Amino acid sequence: MSASDKPLELKLAEQQVLSNVFPEVSSIPDMENYSWKKQSFKHSEVLFKPGQPCDRFMLLGHGVVRVELQNPQSRAMVLYRIEPGQLCIHSLINLINDDVYSFIAVAETDGWFCWADKDHFHEWMTQSGDFQRWIFNNIGSRFKQVVDRFAQHAFISVESRLAGLLIEKMGQDQLVHWKQSDMAAELGTAREIVSRHLSRWQKQNLLETRRGVIEILDIQTLVDIAV
Repeated sequence: MSASDKPLELKLAEQQVLSNVFPEVSSIPDMENYSWKKQSFKHSEVLFKPGQPCDRFMLLGHGVVRVELQNPQSRAMVLYRIEPGQLCIHSLINLINDDVYSFIAVAETDGWFCWADKDHFHEWMTQSGDFQRWIFNNIGSRFKQVVDRFAQHAFISVESRLAGLLIEKMGQDQLVHWKQSDMAAELGTAREIVSRHLSRWQKQNLLETRRGVIEILDIQTLVDIAV
């Protein structure tokens, strides 16, 4: 990943956070003693994009990062999210294969990550069986999540997934603060399709759309559509 701020040394408190969310850092001596660099990022900042070199092994200490695929027409599909304690499968595979990024990573919140250079990653992969098992276990579990997501796209209708997304994101006030373009990216479909479903549901008095917000009027019917 890359961010706009210059890298800083990891503070003691941040090192403790890192050890808490990534216990492996404390259990693998070479990692525990490594002088991690830290970079902060802001909401909506692009952290990596296709064609950029992947030359860092990153550990997310705070925040949420969205990894998505985008076609030349700028239509996006969310592949997965990274939260503290999780690794980025795309970065790991690129580091192992010495390849460049193919996807886009966007910060959904403010946050920070720490990183080690590519040479140290390869050194740990070669010298530490524990580190190697940790990396491949993460690749396997994350890959399953991505496959499950594609299976949902293939076998569950956009209508059902959109209804489920609205219920999932609805607050106690029955409001959903999500842009239609973000919903489309989450569902792997076109914004026009999302807009068409929302317009139809509004005519059926299931919800009401306003600028930047959707009010859910009939929760049970949307639940029925989702399942």
